Amino acid sequence: MDMSGLPDSARRRVAQRSALPPIDKVRALLHGYVADADDLVEVRAELQQTARTDTLFLRQYLEALEIVLAEPQPSGMLLRLVEGDANWGLDHDPTDAGAAVFLREVAEILRRVLAAA
Repeated sequence: MDMSGLPDSARRRVAQRSALPPIDKVRALLHGYVADADDLVEVRAELQQTARTDTLFLRQYLEALEIVLAEPQPSGMLLRLVEGDANWGLDHDPTDAGAAVFLREVAEILRRVLAAA
């Protein structure tokens, strides 16, 4: 993203968001795209709409998801991300393992949206 035409305040906000730790970027993704969605089809549609304008933060979200999924997390963290931050019930498998499956699904949707952008 070429930020040269942005006002200083906007460039600072982009820099601040870019500097967030991966877990906070995942939370931002889940709050912004998943928490109010009825299903993953709606999540995909929202991500596609954003990708038509810009992909900078979507790419950061995907990288953050991959990091969070690859690194060991405290017990219960992935489940809290999904059930709390994403507001998504995991009735079939309310465990960190079940949450990891869901987060991998979100990552794959994001990966495909970015590949098509």
